[in-house]
Order: sequence, then structure tokens, then C-alpha cells
Amino acid sequence: MKRDEQEPWTLDTLLVHGSQQHAITEHSGIPTVQPISPSTTYLHADIETLDHAFGGELPSGEKAYVYARQGNPNAQALENLLAEAEHGAGAVVFGSGMAAIHAALLTAGLTPGAKILVAQDLYGPTIGMLRSLFIPFGVEVMLRDLCDPGVGEMIRDEQPDVIYVETLSNPLVKLIDLHAISAAARESGAVTIIDSTFATPYLIRPIEHGFDLVIHSATKYMGGHGDTTAGVVICAQNAHARQARSYATMLGAMLSPFDAFLVSRGLKTLPLRMERQCANTLEVAHFLQQHASIARVHYPGLPDHPQHELAARLFRRNSFGGLLAFELKEQSREAAFRFMSRLQLCLPATTLGDVYTEVSYPPMSSHRNLTPAERQKIGITDGCMRLSVGIEDVRDIIRDLEQALE
Repeated sequence: MKRDEQEPWTLDTLLVHGSQQHAITEHSGIPTVQPISPSTTYLHADIETLDHAFGGELPSGEKAYVYARQGNPNAQALENLLAEAEHGAGAVVFGSGMAAIHAALLTAGLTPGAKILVAQDLYGPTIGMLRSLFIPFGVEVMLRDLCDPGVGEMIRDEQPDVIYVETLSNPLVKLIDLHAISAAARESGAVTIIDSTFATPYLIRPIEHGFDLVIHSATKYMGGHGDTTAGVVICAQNAHARQARSYATMLGAMLSPFDAFLVSRGLKTLPLRMERQCANTLEVAHFLQQHASIARVHYPGLPDHPQHELAARLFRRNSFGGLLAFELKEQSREAAFRFMSRLQLCLPATTLGDVYTEVSYPPMSSHRNLTPAERQKIGITDGCMRLSVGIEDVRDIIRDLEQALE
């Protein structure tokens, strides 16, 4: 792949080819698919070179490897690709999305006495991590509705050190106003973190909207096939990238070369899968909205969604993501279990973002550690279902949902 530095490839092409040029010479060839390098340790020509390698780079500036916990070629290639895909200065990959979240919070400077402003409807385990690890450590955690139109004024009043949000909330797919939050954060001197797992760089690149740290659970849409667990932090500044890497090394949260290979392979088809999943999800949302057993559908692609105009402005044209939530009219755990038990095609799975259509019950899964009152406060009712729409024929997805609802 020859590349003109003045005209970078589009995201779709970049993800197919990766961030490295295929530098084929007259006397050698390079495989189109990067080999997997499972070695724990790496040898060098002499002790002087090994000394340089311990510093991370050879005199030539080339990346050097010494020990697997400090990085491997597969993880490095994935990091280069994701940094370029998100328009960041650097990226660090981790063994899971939760490991990435932990490292991002530390990188942002969440130390004793710090104050973090957090979206109240974050992923349940993220709130659990803040409560179990950071509050006892002396961090002040403030849970607020950061989808509120007055979010900018709220940030200026609270003067937090760190702000943590999600592009689309889990499970009610509420959208945040990236511009309002990043602008107020800059005025207040706060470091901004955003979990953009549900959106992926296919829909939006938060760094372009002023965010400092972008997190993805690469287990989801990036891997996309339900066969690997991974996380990544992409940083707008090199200083944050170096700090995140030091935490990954110290905590032993590295990503294995095999998992890095699987995520890299998944990324090659991410735009194709997201295009299909966005289209399928919109059609499923319209179907559910008209069904007699459904009380409400949460999906920003629907014109009556309160943040539809914001989503249309921020996201790729006619693309609103592959995730939605809906509420059964019969608001009970028993009704939710009956519905899930009748599904034949859609999988009752905790995860999301795979090629398969997957259904989960948030009060039982992602938000089971919140009290009923806390769930009700953020809108997660006893009849709330989360649906991650796959790439199957949408007619089959709808037929399965219809028979389960009947």
C-alpha cells in the first residue's frame, strides 16, 4: 500500500490496510497479514543495543521489545492503527475494557483529594469501580445527569478535576453533547474521559471534539465476533499516552499477541458491520415502536428521540449505532424472563457489538449491583431490555422478536 502523506486514507481504507505501509523491496516481501509474535522475551545483537531496548527505542528510533509485559509487535501495530483511526497522539491496548477504564482514570490524575464528575447512567461496573477503588482512596465522586442542557454551567459550578462520560449511555443510549462538555472542561482545567465503545470511530471521533482520553472495550464492535477480550485508551496528548503505558506495564494489564491479532482482524470489517448494524437497528426500532407489547423504544435514530437532532449532527450520516433499548408494557422481571426464554435466533447474552443479535436484561446483568431505586432514578425499569442488533437478515431478527413478544 503506497501512501501519499498529504492525503490520508479514509477510515474505511485505513482499517482494512492498517497503519503501516507494505514496504515490499526487490529482494524481500512482507506478508499482507502480520504474523503473531507470542514470544515472552526478545534478543538483541549486543548489550549496547539491549541497553537502548530497555528504554523502548533503538538509536534509529525504531520501537524495541525486551519483555512481553512491556509490549509486543502485534499490540504495537494495533495501537498505531487505533491512534490513527481516532486521530490521537498515541494509544495503549489492555487485556480488557475494565483494565483500560482503570488506567484511564489513573492517567487523568485521579489521586486522593481529586474530584470527578461522572455521568449518572454510566456502565454499572464503571460506577462500581469508582465506589470500591477510588472513593476509599479519597476521591470525591459526583454522579450527575450530564445529558442535561445546562451541563456546561454545571461543570463550571462544580469545578471537577476529571470528567467521565459515555458517547452513548448503557443501556438507554442517551447522547451527550461533546462540544458543551469539552468546552466547559477546558475553561475549568478538567481532564475529559469518554467511553466511546458503542459509537466506535465509525460514528464519531471524540478527540476531534476536544476530549483528552477515549476508551473502547475492543471486546465489542472492534473485535466484533465474540472471540476476544480487549480494551484501549487513545490519548490526545503524548504525555497522557506515556502515562497510560506506564500504568499498563506496572499493572500487568497488557494485551496478548493473539488477542491483538483478533482485534486487528475484526477492525478490517468494522465499517461494513457497522453500516449493516446501524441499518438493521433502525428498522428493528421502527418495528418495536409499533408493537402492542412495547411501551417505549430508546434509539437516537428515531425522530421522536429527544436527542435525535444532536445525534444527526454528531454522527456519520444516517447512522445512529447498533444498540437500542425498549421497555415491555408488562413491567416485571417475570415478563422479561419469559420474553428472553422464547427467543430462538437472538442470543440471551451479556455482551454486545458482535455479528450476532444479542439481548440482555440490565437489572440482571450490567446494572445488577445498583439498588432498584438507583436504577429507577436513571430510567432503567423492571421491563427494560437491551438489544444489540447483529448483521443477520433483519427480517429474521424481526420475526424472532415478534414471536417472542407474542
